[in-house]
Amino acid sequence: MPTCRDRLVVILSSSTYDMPVAIPTLRPWIPPAETKADVKWANLRTIDLSQFDSPIAVEREAVYENFKTAVFEDGFLYLVNFGLTQEEIDEQFAIAQNALIDSQITPEEKERLEWKYLNTGKYTGYKPRGYWDIAKGVKDNVESFNYYSETMCDGGHLPVCLRNHIDKIAQFNQYCHDVINKKLLSLLSRMLELPENYLWDNVQSHNGVIGEGYFRQMMFHPVSESNRKKAEVQMHGHQDYGVTTLLLSQPIAALQVLSADGDWRYVKYKPGGMIVNLGEVLEFLSGGHLPATRHRVTQCPPDQADQYRLTIGLFTAAKNDVSLAPLTTSPLLAREGYVSRFEPGAEGIVDATKIPTAEEWRIARVLRSQTPPEDIVEVKGVKYNRQYFRGIYVLEPI
Repeated sequence: MPTCRDRLVVILSSSTYDMPVAIPTLRPWIPPAETKADVKWANLRTIDLSQFDSPIAVEREAVYENFKTAVFEDGFLYLVNFGLTQEEIDEQFAIAQNALIDSQITPEEKERLEWKYLNTGKYTGYKPRGYWDIAKGVKDNVESFNYYSETMCDGGHLPVCLRNHIDKIAQFNQYCHDVINKKLLSLLSRMLELPENYLWDNVQSHNGVIGEGYFRQMMFHPVSESNRKKAEVQMHGHQDYGVTTLLLSQPIAALQVLSADGDWRYVKYKPGGMIVNLGEVLEFLSGGHLPATRHRVTQCPPDQADQYRLTIGLFTAAKNDVSLAPLTTSPLLAREGYVSRFEPGAEGIVDATKIPTAEEWRIARVLRSQTPPEDIVEVKGVKYNRQYFRGIYVLEPI
């Protein structure tokens, strides 16, 4: 049976949607100027991924030790030299720019492809701006388009301007997922003192181009002066719910991470770089040893206020049937202990049948993505949002 990847080639020439036509030339993406404002920058570590496969053992070990420190201490890190050229990176920004900043998605396509995540539990398709309340009297200023493996393989789920470039989008995502992410999971498996392929083989989803994860092209519109005064943030603090997040670095200063000292700090632009953070799946499986760091998007500094901000990221996911119970086979967890995120409910027990799978948690998180914490508890000095789920309580990091 043809795979999703096999069908990508067919889609581009299929008469089901459009006869083959010349693909319009993209307007080159020129990165906006970096801010000159005096802001607090996060001091994130940089991992040179080209040394992951170095023939020199000490260089390979240096990658691992630097990565381990970045995960334990910061939860966010930069990747450089990960195998994509600057031209390939700029091409992804140009594709997103064409669709969102240059408004090549037609009104009809926006209406037809508008996401229905409350019906599906997935962020499939187009998100219009003004969808959520950010502050009193202030709506969000974000447009985005979201792809899943199956929608990359179906021209009907794509506006024409993106369908024209779906081969490049799919190739970019497949490389990020199967090459970059696989190396990251190898390093994370080592941190748990498990075989290096453990997380890739037993946790990471491989169903389609990007498994059960999703790819997002997002644009933040410039914000009016009145709304900048009303709302400091554009996207409130949160953790990603999947396995890993791979985000192309861009110059508009707005992404912030919550540092260990409780202060929010901006993530600085790293030309040609990628920003990586871990999702809740790994925090659950590791019993808290691999943290899903809280982050948010704020208003950018005044000297960038008139710029559109493009964000491009891959959010990877676990296999649907993976239990989120801690990996007690990990020597690290066995030796140092762990925090269980599951507490008894009315029935007074927590067993394997009640602990959610990755798919169940993923859908639940999408359906309540705009619901603020309602039942906050503290365990060993860490605050959690306690969610009732199928007879037990799940402690979600906040």
